[in-house]
Order: sequence, then C-alpha cells, then structure tokens
Amino acid sequence: MGLAFILASAIVSIGPAAHAQTAPSQPATIRGLVLDRADGAPIEDVSVRLQADRVSVVGFILVRKTVDVLPASVLEVTIVLTEGTGTYAETVNVTGERFREQEKSVPAQQTLGSADIQNLRSPLTNDPMRAIQVLPGVTTGDDFRSEFAVRGSPFSRMNFTLDGIASTFLLHTVQQVQDGGSIAMVNGDILDGITLLHGSYPQRYGNRLGAELDFQMREGSRDRTQVRAGVSGTDASVVIEGPLGRQKRGSWLFSARKSYLELLLKQITEEGDDFGFGFSDLQGKLVFDVNPKHRLELSAVAGQSKLDQTAPDFREVADGTNRAGLLNAAWRFTPSARFSIAQRVGIGVNRYSNVNTPGVELGRGEGEDFTWRTDMTSRLNTAVTLDGGAQLQRQRREDSLWGATGYDPSATLASAFGHLRWEGARGAISAGGRIDRWTLTDDGAASPWIQADMQLPGALKLRGGAGIYRQFPGFEESVGVYGGELFPDGQHLRHERAYHADVGIERALGSSARWQITFYNREERDRLRWPGSEPREQDGELFLQPGFWINALDGHARGVELLVQRRSTRGLTGWFSYSYGVNRYRDASTGEQFDGDFEQRHTVNAYGMYRVTNRFSLAGKLRFGSNTPMVGYWREQNGSYFVGSSRNTLRVPAYARLDLRANRTFNWEKRRLTLFVEVLNVLGRDNVRYETPFIDFRTLEAFGILSSLIPRIPSAGILIEF
Repeated sequence: MGLAFILASAIVSIGPAAHAQTAPSQPATIRGLVLDRADGAPIEDVSVRLQADRVSVVGFILVRKTVDVLPASVLEVTIVLTEGTGTYAETVNVTGERFREQEKSVPAQQTLGSADIQNLRSPLTNDPMRAIQVLPGVTTGDDFRSEFAVRGSPFSRMNFTLDGIASTFLLHTVQQVQDGGSIAMVNGDILDGITLLHGSYPQRYGNRLGAELDFQMREGSRDRTQVRAGVSGTDASVVIEGPLGRQKRGSWLFSARKSYLELLLKQITEEGDDFGFGFSDLQGKLVFDVNPKHRLELSAVAGQSKLDQTAPDFREVADGTNRAGLLNAAWRFTPSARFSIAQRVGIGVNRYSNVNTPGVELGRGEGEDFTWRTDMTSRLNTAVTLDGGAQLQRQRREDSLWGATGYDPSATLASAFGHLRWEGARGAISAGGRIDRWTLTDDGAASPWIQADMQLPGALKLRGGAGIYRQFPGFEESVGVYGGELFPDGQHLRHERAYHADVGIERALGSSARWQITFYNREERDRLRWPGSEPREQDGELFLQPGFWINALDGHARGVELLVQRRSTRGLTGWFSYSYGVNRYRDASTGEQFDGDFEQRHTVNAYGMYRVTNRFSLAGKLRFGSNTPMVGYWREQNGSYFVGSSRNTLRVPAYARLDLRANRTFNWEKRRLTLFVEVLNVLGRDNVRYETPFIDFRTLEAFGILSSLIPRIPSAGILIEF
C-alpha cells in the first residue's frame, strides 16, 4: 500500500504571465508518493515544503525538486529518497528482497546501508569500520582498534576490497606497534554500502581463509552541486559533489577529513600517559558515461596517521608516521543487456617510519601493489548466468628494524576464476572455482566452491554452501628475519587451507522482518605459527627461543549464529543477534592444544533505530562478548599474573558496551542542519583489553597485562547540508 502526501490549496510561484492568470479561487494541488530507493517502500511522516522545493526526513538525504504547476491543476509527483548520504540515481534495480544481498545463496551475509553506517560508526572516531563491529557474528573487544574477527578468524585472514580492488593498506595505524590504534582510511559519508560475507562465498578475490569485507564508494550527485560539512568532538570533514559537464553524463565527488582525536586521547588515557594518535585523509571519485555502452571511473584514497607520545624506554616508539594511498581506474563495456566486462587497474602504496625519543630509527618500511583485474558477466538465458575474471597483482615489500634491512622482495600473484549460477522458480544453485599462483613460495592451488538455496513451505528459505579457501604465506612469514623460506634444508612453506561448510534457514516475518539461523564449520589445515616466539615457563625459568615460521597448526571453528532483523521506514529498524562459537587448534610440532587467539564463545550484537518524527530519531547499539584469550602462556595467582606453561588458558574479562545516540534535524529554505549527540559506554562499564606485558625475569611476574578501555564519554557534532 502507498502513503500519499497532499499539499492542498498551494499557491505556486510560476512565470509572470501564468501568475497573472492565477486567482485565489484557482488553487493548485500537488500530491504523490515519497519512496525509499533501496526497496521502493513508502516513507511516512516526511517534511515536504513547497516554498523551498525540498523534501526532508531524518536519516535520508535532503532532496530539492522543481515542478511546473498550472493554475487549478492537480499534479502527481513521485519523490525517491536515498538513505544516509547517498544520491538518487536514475537506474532501475529489480529485486524481490527486502534485505539487501550482494551474493545470492550465501547463507550468512549482511549489508549496511549509508544511514546505518552513519548511526553505527561513532562520532568519537568517525570510522565506518566500527559500524561492522556491531554486525552478527563479529567479535571485537578493543575500543582503540577498528580490526575485528569473524568466527574466530582474524582481520589478517579476511579479504578487504574497495571498489573491486583488494588492498591491505587502507588503515590509519602505527606499523610495528602491537598495541597501537587503527581507523579505516575511508570517510563513511562517501560509502554507498558495506557488505560482510561470513563464509562459503564465491571466491572472486581469493587468497584468504576467512570472511570477505567489501566497501562500495558511491557516485557523486548528477543532479546538482551539494556540500556536506560535519564537525564532531574528534574530527571535521567535508564532502563536495556534483554533476560532470552540462549534459550531466557523469559526476564527481571529493572528501577531506582531519582528526583531532589525539587531543581527546591524551585527556582520557591514564595519568602520565600522553598517548596521541591522529589522522587525515582524502578521497575522490570521477564517473563519466562516454556513451550508453562505455563507462569510465577513477577513484582515489590517500591518508596519513601519526603517533606522538613520550616514550622513556628507548625501545618504544615516540614518533610514528604511516602514509598510504590507493588509485583505482576502471572501464566498463556493456554492449547488451546480457553481457558486460570491466577492466580495472589499481596502484597501492604504503610508507611508514618509527623513531624513539632520542630520534633513533626503530623501524621503517614501504610497500607497493600493482593490480590489473578483469571481470565479466554474461546472461546465457533466463535461468543461467556466467561470470568470471582474472587478476595479476605484483607486490613489493621492504621492512627493517633498528636501521637494518630485513627484507626487500617482490612477487606476483596470478589468479583466474569462473562462476556459473542457475535460478529456478523455487531455488537456485551456483558453483565455481579459481586457480592461484604465488611466485614468492613457488606455489599454486585450485579452490572450488558451491552454494544453493531453496524456497520451502511456510515462507521458509534454506541456504547452504561449501568450499575450499587458501591463503599463501606473506612476506614476513616467508623471507622475514624468521621466515620459513630460510630453512637450512630449503623447504618451502605451504599455503594454508580452510574447508568451509554453512547451512542456514530463514523465515520472513511479514513484509519487513525476518529471523535467520546459520550453522557453520570451518576446518583449517597447515596454519602458520612462529614457535618459541612467546615467553613461557619451563622448569621454573623463562624460556624464549624463536624459531622459524612453520606450517604447524590444524584446527576447526564451529558454531551457530542467530539473527532477528527488521527493516522499515517507520517505527523500529535494526537487529538482535547471538553467536556461539568454538575455535581450537593443535600444533603438530609440539602436540599442544589450545583455544584460538580470537575465539569468543558467546557474542551478542544488537542495533536499533527509532524515527520518532521526520526530524528526530533515536539509536542504540549493544555489544557483549565473553571475550578472547590473553594470548600466550599466562597463569593467575592471588590476583597477579605470571608466565605459565599452558597457552591461552586465561581469558580477558567479559566485554559489554551500550552506546546511545540522538539525531535532530533543522530545516531552512535551502539548507539543513543535523545535530547529533551520543553517549559512549552509557553504563560506565570498566572494560579492559590484553596488552603485551612487562615481565620480571626473576619472579616471572607479568605487569600491565590488562589496560582500561574508554570510560563513559559524551560526544556531539553537527552536519550541514546545502
């Protein structure tokens, strides 16, 4: 059903001649629909002002529309709003799903739209990666880092892509510092969406054992020039966008962001600790339609982060700088509605440097990635779709400690994949495979996968998937100081393997809600480990004797994920999720068995947003986790911690955090201001995280093994749109 808005008896300012013919007894009427672009659903309680040619509702973009009205006439108008910061595009998307899906038939996946990113990212850091931390099945217990784990698999085992190019550089962080912070090098205001695929997904990018995370940068506005300027307690940002050319055959978008987060951190950290971490970044995107068949895109991301602190220990970093950037050019050719092909070229760079208080260089490094990629999609008939592609990526890394060169190699990863999907009236099945070749370890492998879904009676849908996923050893593990390629016998490290299996069942609850339950099992083989690198107790003494990286670990991750979700343009929207997971490993070289470093047995993630009026909304997010192990060999005695003989036996205390947020918009003739207020850690819980401790070699006691996270912090900001 639709919701009509009616502007009755509106006197409209039109041309002078027509205005002279308009009498008070001949009013004009404008009526119509306001729809959500995502799914076409009608939106209630929208502020529509004729005098300003504007349509506004909190959580959606500000729209101005020009209409021509004749005296004594009735004009039907349909206005489409885009949530968050997106822009309306004249495209047609045919879909039968209320909830966005990037990959059909994948049992567990979530896509965040622009509005949810704004509410979930937190004004304290303005980090879209923080929005992902609230998704079902995601594990995190560190307020100072944006990285997270999914099903016990860490961030280093996930694919991170931006506009079709995989990159590991796009984080503001401090290299070679284990306990430093991190923030995504992407402003959430320029994102159209973020998709997380938990497991058993098509491997278009490959070379990762765990989940896949995809950031989609939106186009600029093709309608008019728009400006969004935001200021919060920790940063300031601006987004400018508009049409390209008089015919508006393209668009441009530019974003700049500068933080003053370091000032806040120095206020909330412990007395005597002046830890400061700040960043700045730029993003831009150009899109141009040469003609209906040819389309060109150019996007760029660049940023710098800096650590500044007092470090009395000469081994600690006092001044750390990290710079990174990614340039991505694409050409898409669509000769018909049944076939398209895209060519992409990406160049990624990274430079960092760390020095101590006296100015001695503790470490430096640099890296480059050059990527060429092609993707094609062909609709063979009404039921069968074929897509595939190939990629060639040349990588170089240089890394050093204390001014001595550690390694400076380069290598090439060559890949190709194919994927075939058949869709019927009540189900679908898709299968594919990829091949990879990694020159650094002279290794290659094939990775098949399969997914299927079936519509069952009672509005139930069954999904399943399985596949083999592989990850090749990186530069540090292969040719670093303790690289496995330096074995005296000349043996090569083997690639890591993971065997995914997922089964999920879902049921719709009316037209705007659903519940979902997913069971998963991931068997891992030949996981890399650096034996002897962690201090442990042996015969009453401290033992630390690093060896080389080896393929030592076999293990599994098993569990269940439950989700209840509602998506609506009125009332409450959001989700509640609970996950239970077990992640265990066995070291074939030592016989040890222990919990995974990122295993969290119980996880609750919840998010809700309630639109009170068209100008006021409330939002909240809750994260609870039984928490992960204190990584390493530790034991507790009478409230103190000591080096132990068993690995990962102690756990960080449970993590719980509730954040609340309120958004209020104020409309003027050609501008809109949004005021947002948020309180982080509303309950004031004293959460802690694990840090590498200082060890007394005589008593084996460990000091500083746990450190406090953020207390209760209020924050506020404004967003101006015109």
